[in-house]
Amino acid sequence: MLFKTLAIALLITGGAVAKDNPIQAVIDQALEGFKVVASTEPYSRSIERMYMGLDQNGQPRIGVALRKIESFKTLAAIVVVEKTPKGYVLRDVLFPDIGKIQNSKDRAQVLSVLKKFKNIPFNPHAEKSAVDGLTGATPHVSRIGGYLNDMARHIALEMEKHPSWIQSKRK
Repeated sequence: MLFKTLAIALLITGGAVAKDNPIQAVIDQALEGFKVVASTEPYSRSIERMYMGLDQNGQPRIGVALRKIESFKTLAAIVVVEKTPKGYVLRDVLFPDIGKIQNSKDRAQVLSVLKKFKNIPFNPHAEKSAVDGLTGATPHVSRIGGYLNDMARHIALEMEKHPSWIQSKRK
């Protein structure tokens, strides 16, 4: 709920920082209140950069991944995963630069994917996606869904293994 409200507030207010760099503004908002560490760039072939929000004990609580997705235009996709006492929750997926898609029908098609990717508990070790079966999805939308699921899984697995890029920056 917090991330949904945050995303809406960001879109409505559209502050100067968000206008200058909406991608970084969304990342900063998602990680607000945490000590932030970032992977090297690129993190991997499929993820441009990963960020972790560490709690006061240096434990990852929020993970954010960024990648460019080829849609009707090249868009930045941001996936936010939270580690809770009950497991991992795919909190949100955002396309901060969705305004690049001028055609409202095309934009609506891409945004339709986002509705399924909110507050979904998932197991990164399961043989299934966090969000399964995008019913009625075009092959284009299904491919985007696959990227987003993969990003969520990678975030959770990174949070579990405490990689060196997190360890060295927590001290």
